[in-house]
Amino acid sequence: MSAARIISRFLSTSLSILLLGIQPYSFSFVQKTVSIEINEHLQLARRLQQAGEVIRSASEFREALGLTLEQLGGIYRALNNLEKAELAYKSAVEAKADSDDSLLGLAIVYMRKGEFQKGIDAIQSILAQKPFHRDARHMLGKLYFGMGRNDAAVFELEEAERLAPDDYNIATTLAMAYLKLKRLDNARQIFARMLNNIGSSPRLHIFFGVVYRQADMLDEAVVEFKRAAALDGQYPHVHYYLGLSYLSQQGRNKMPEAIAEFQTELRRDPNDYLTNYLLGLVYLSERRLEESVPLLEKAMSLDPKKPDAPLFLGQALSLLGQDLKAIPILERAIELTPDPSRNHYQISKAHYLLAQSLRRQGKVHEASTHADLAASYKAQEASQSVEVLQSFLKSSSDTPEGFNNALTGPSQPAIIVEPRSLDDSETAKLEEIRRTYVHLVGDTYNQLGLLSAGQSDFKRAARYFDQGVNWDPEVPDIDYNLGLARFRGEQFREAIAPLERARKRQPDRLPIRVLLGLSYFFIDDYARAAQQLGELVDSGINDPQVLFAMGLSLASTGDRARGAQIIRNLLQRYPQVAEVHLAMGRANALAGDYAGADDEFKKALGLNPSLPDAHYFAGLALLKQYKFAEAVDEFRKELGRNPAHAKAHYHLGFGLVSLQHTEDADTEFAEAIRLDQTYVDAYYELGKIRLQQNRIDDAIRLLEKAVQLDRNKSYGYYQLSQAYQKAGRQNAAEDAMSRYRELKAKERGNSP
Repeated sequence: MSAARIISRFLSTSLSILLLGIQPYSFSFVQKTVSIEINEHLQLARRLQQAGEVIRSASEFREALGLTLEQLGGIYRALNNLEKAELAYKSAVEAKADSDDSLLGLAIVYMRKGEFQKGIDAIQSILAQKPFHRDARHMLGKLYFGMGRNDAAVFELEEAERLAPDDYNIATTLAMAYLKLKRLDNARQIFARMLNNIGSSPRLHIFFGVVYRQADMLDEAVVEFKRAAALDGQYPHVHYYLGLSYLSQQGRNKMPEAIAEFQTELRRDPNDYLTNYLLGLVYLSERRLEESVPLLEKAMSLDPKKPDAPLFLGQALSLLGQDLKAIPILERAIELTPDPSRNHYQISKAHYLLAQSLRRQGKVHEASTHADLAASYKAQEASQSVEVLQSFLKSSSDTPEGFNNALTGPSQPAIIVEPRSLDDSETAKLEEIRRTYVHLVGDTYNQLGLLSAGQSDFKRAARYFDQGVNWDPEVPDIDYNLGLARFRGEQFREAIAPLERARKRQPDRLPIRVLLGLSYFFIDDYARAAQQLGELVDSGINDPQVLFAMGLSLASTGDRARGAQIIRNLLQRYPQVAEVHLAMGRANALAGDYAGADDEFKKALGLNPSLPDAHYFAGLALLKQYKFAEAVDEFRKELGRNPAHAKAHYHLGFGLVSLQHTEDADTEFAEAIRLDQTYVDAYYELGKIRLQQNRIDDAIRLLEKAVQLDRNKSYGYYQLSQAYQKAGRQNAAEDAMSRYRELKAKERGNSP
């Protein structure tokens, strides 16, 4: 890639970049104004919370949350983290009663991401309620401009200007839209009005020149830059812009004039990165290599984080035959380019040059590696069908730092070319603010969750806690709160992950260990339940719920005698509690004492005819005794009480299959899957039925799902092999059978 092409790209116009620019984020606004407003809402929320006014307290917390998220959106925008900015603004819209600013911020994010229709949708939400919202009209005009819908953009911008005739931000955006439509007179009228109201100044003429240059009206741009220079020849960047415009006048021999302007700019400020860099590129393109090297070295020292200057410095050194100097410089360019697709795989040039220099140094293997990378990236660059240098000149780097400031002070911000780069100090300060606001968001979600939990709305509470964890998992007790809310909302499986995290932080905290053990118990993971609860029981804990779960967990995992003894002890303490009789019945059934199990189930139902799961477990015990008709009757009784009992549907289906009522069983297995889409055995049994019915495609789909959900059950692979065989898929059938035999061998090896 030649330096001439790079210069061409640097000089090209970029209406989209100029148009999409938004006011820079106001850091002082975060630190002062908004912080005060947020604190006022938080203080009122806490006073209302203490007074027991839950609804009003929640409202104030949400308002504080919305304001904080709104500011976080702006902070992430400034840090160029658009994904996080989008999330923050969306969350702010959900939290705040008045979400106009959040929707505007969201639209800005979508505009910067090039997702214009999403931005339009966000703005339309504002205009549906407030059709005369000038900022929304302005933003809508910018979004249409970005989409190339220039007539629609002008319509919206003219409406915005009508609503705010003294807003120069709107006026200049409208001027750019006019220029895009070649309505030069309309744009000139706007500029004339600005001159009349503000007064002539170098800054204003430079601004006009930038707008003209971005609209590819280079003669007009040169006129404006010359006017700025005539007013003050030492004004920052005026000669830089003139040089830039001369280079942009393609087809005209303006290179000497451009070089002269850049040299004048460097006499004014020898430490200007852009001018050093661009003049270095100009000299490189003209093969004035000795003159390009010090300029590119200077640019590299002024901004050591950018890969462009070292890339072309390495090229110049390579062309001069100074390979030993070129190699580390080119390696630095590659190191500073983590994304090879940057600037249309520009880095392919560095790999190519590095390969050449290494080869001349006799490092053939290293050279070959870089040559391969260069060829690969070059091929991808070619597939882009884009003139790389042309694209480079469309970049925003022709806008000097500081030009993004307001034309007439903070009340009238000028449109800027792009969000300006932050220096290390600014980034550090902004990161500090970000951390504070992130913690505040997490804590506020936590407070909202506590308020909802206090109203026994555990599912809403869990949603708040979950959002808080996503923003700041370090908020004290938030994982425990989330786990408890999910537990109380009977979301036992979902409770486990936050409770495990909470246990790691506080391994000796008793409530966490109890909730975690019970959560495992309620999802039938009896081994982990026994592991979690065992130490608590051994330490002498006498909580009946813990003992209940521990006894059944032990009985279900092999230590039946100890498990049954724990439950018998509970039965002596609570002889009139139906649940304890149910547990005793389950323990007896697990031990093979089905008569004893049946007796305990009857006692449990006698004490509480509506006892959940009593008929279900009675049915399981009957299945073990091959009493299929009686089992089917028990499962139907359970489903009469709870039609959403997926396991009862499954086992009812199993009983019906055993009675050869296949069609009825088909319905029950399908319902079990509908209720629980992770029910492996239901997929397996239904797949077997469909295979028997010769519905091969259905059988394969169901059996593939079964083995996908659990890849360690041999029987699924056996049936899947049979289905593949019937479908004529011989290779797949052999693979499935091979997996079946492998798992079966392991099962036999684990057998006692």
